[in-house]
Amino acid sequence: MQGDPIPKAVLPAPPFAVPSWVRPVISPGGSNPLAGGVSSFDVVDVVQADAGSHVVCRMDVEHLLNAAADRNLAVKIIDNMTAPRPQFAGLAMTAPAIMGILNVTPDSFSDGGQHSAPALAVTAGKAMVAAGAGIIDIGGESTRPGAAPITRNQELARVLPPLTGLRQCGAVLSIDTRHAAVMDRASAAGAGIINDVAGLRGEGALEAASRTGCHVVIMHMQGTPETMQDDPQYGFAPVDIYKFLESRIAAALQAGIPREKISVDPGFGFGKAVHHNLQLVNWLAMLHGLGVPLLFGASRKSSIAKLASGEPADQRLPGSLGLAMAAARQGAQMLRVHDVAETAQALLIERALLLGVE
Repeated sequence: MQGDPIPKAVLPAPPFAVPSWVRPVISPGGSNPLAGGVSSFDVVDVVQADAGSHVVCRMDVEHLLNAAADRNLAVKIIDNMTAPRPQFAGLAMTAPAIMGILNVTPDSFSDGGQHSAPALAVTAGKAMVAAGAGIIDIGGESTRPGAAPITRNQELARVLPPLTGLRQCGAVLSIDTRHAAVMDRASAAGAGIINDVAGLRGEGALEAASRTGCHVVIMHMQGTPETMQDDPQYGFAPVDIYKFLESRIAAALQAGIPREKISVDPGFGFGKAVHHNLQLVNWLAMLHGLGVPLLFGASRKSSIAKLASGEPADQRLPGSLGLAMAAARQGAQMLRVHDVAETAQALLIERALLLGVE
């Protein structure tokens, strides 16, 4: 498959430079807990840039600390990997929280038009809460590949009624938007999380997110929804995504958003070809080095159909569950899904396996 190179397995001569990018290799019964959850690790893959490519070396944690040029910085990376995450919007991050997707759009790729009427949206949201969702993510603008933008008034007219109707539903409400005006109005209507596919890069978005006091999800997207799938290119996708998210966390902190209110989403399917998405899943645990909660969303995405038999969006549940459990195994603290009940059941089994219940 053509595209960005897979890192070569070579041993860099110590002392190698830090910061490097470090992926915990998940191992049942490991001595290092991953982000305070039930997954653990004993060894890591260390990635470094090398003449336009990337090289990787696998070693145990003590070897990493001893070989690093800056041991203190290496210790900080491992501490970020292992430290329990504080509550996010009032939700414990010790086990994956389910974020139910509630699109109130006519043109979303999977459920467009199903919840356009406010009463239908409120009923669907309450059903997700009953099935196990701790977060309901309400979106009024489709960000599917090729989607055309809409006006702020159109977006607000779609999202404000269900936000108001679900305010007492028992879950945290999240607003899926790129736009500062919508962030402000949605927060006033009861949203506790701003979920921005553009990574708070829109005009006034950082300031609005800070002003509202909401928790934020900063996502990686290469390009815009209109163009993102035209020809995505990366050096090595997981590293490029890591660096982008690191820079956006710094921007959020500079804007006055506290670190405990920041989480990140690597943006499966947003400006990424199938092989980029697979790399992203395989290297997902590396993002714990950022030291904030990790949200993952691959539910019903087209990569599932491309890897399988071209199934339509509403027939991609098995692939969605497979990807969600891979993310949970790598310590993702939040899973954004369409199928809440099925994901909740799968998580119970995955957690039992990770805990070694017999």
